[in-house]
Amino acid sequence: MEKTLLYHYTSLSHLIEIFKVGKVLTSQTEKMLKVKKPGLWFSTNSKWEYSAFKRFNDGKKEFDLNTPEEFEKYIGCARLITNLNSLFVTFAKYKHKSKVNPLLWDKMAEIGRSKGADPSEWYATFSPMSINNLDIEIFENGEWLSLKKGDGEFNTDLFNKNLEKTFVFKKGKELEEQMMKEAQKQKKVVEEVVEEKVEEVVEEKVEEVVEEKVEEVVEEKVEEVVEEEKKKSQGIFSKIKSIFKRK
Repeated sequence: MEKTLLYHYTSLSHLIEIFKVGKVLTSQTEKMLKVKKPGLWFSTNSKWEYSAFKRFNDGKKEFDLNTPEEFEKYIGCARLITNLNSLFVTFAKYKHKSKVNPLLWDKMAEIGRSKGADPSEWYATFSPMSINNLDIEIFENGEWLSLKKGDGEFNTDLFNKNLEKTFVFKKGKELEEQMMKEAQKQKKVVEEVVEEKVEEVVEEKVEEVVEEKVEEVVEEKVEEVVEEEKKKSQGIFSKIKSIFKRK
C-alpha cells in the first residue's frame, strides 16, 4: 500500500526555533484562542499549502506572503515531511476531537479557501513531533531540496545560503552594523571625555606638586638667608666685643 506523505510548511526563521527545542509544537495561535486541544497541522499538498501564508512587515508596509517564492525571498521557505498515520485526524474530525468553537472552525476553513487552500487536504495531530522523525526540505529556485545529506547529516551550506539571502537576514545584518557603528561612536566620545578629565586631573596635580616644591625651595632659601644674616650679626658683635676688650 502506497504511503501518503504529509507536509508542514514553515519559514527558515521558524525552522531555527524548531531546531532549538528539538520538536515541532502544536499551534500557538489556537492556544491563544483557548482551543482545548490545539493541533499541529500538515497538508497532503506536495506543491504548497496556501493556508500557511504569513503576515509580514518590511518596515514600509504590511502584506501577506502567499507563495513559496515570496517566503524564499523574505523569510526563507522550508517544509517538514512525515507519513500519514493513525495519530492524524482530518479537518472534519478535528472539529470534534479538539472541541474547537464551531465558529472558529468555520472561519479557519473560510480563510483557507480565500487563499486558495483545500481544507480536505488538512490533517492535524495533537502532540508535538520530534525533529528527528521528520524529513526536511528547503525551497530554492523553484525546487524542494533535502536538507539531509546521504549520511544523515544536515547540509549546513544549503541552509546558510538560503538564510543569508533572505530579507530578514540582510535587514538584521544591516541593523547590527548600524548598532556597531553607533557603539563605536559612543565609545570614542566616552574615551575623549575620559581623556579630557584625566588631563585636567593631571594638570591639577602637577600644579599642586609644583606649588608645593616652590614653597619648599622658598622656605629653604629663606632659612639659608636668615642663617647667614645671623652669622653676620654674630661676627659684628664679636668684633665690637674685642674692641672694648682692648680698651
